[in-house]
Amino acid sequence: YGIQTCPTNDSFDPKKELKRVMRGHNLPEDHPDKPKGWVAESVARAVATVTTELATGISGYEVEMWDLVGAAKVATVRVPSINAECYWVGAFGRWTYVMQRDIEPRARVER
Repeated sequence: YGIQTCPTNDSFDPKKELKRVMRGHNLPEDHPDKPKGWVAESVARAVATVTTELATGISGYEVEMWDLVGAAKVATVRVPSINAECYWVGAFGRWTYVMQRDIEPRARVER
């Protein structure tokens, strides 16, 4: 069943998934950082859109995909401008956010 429902690499939209993370979609309902109410959710959505567009537009982003025996996939999105790397698992027809970790800024190479 897992192999039949494993999402394709093309079904992963890094910008859309980053926006969902930035607006707190993955947080539990009782988390203090989760926006509550229509106004807070609208503001979080706007801030997430602007932040994602700026972060990915300034230095871009890198996407890596790993296939796990055809039954699941792992996607990593590295966004250097915000020094973050985010991870998702694709299984059973959907992508699920796993975690974000801070990364060290890469040193610029002088030419």
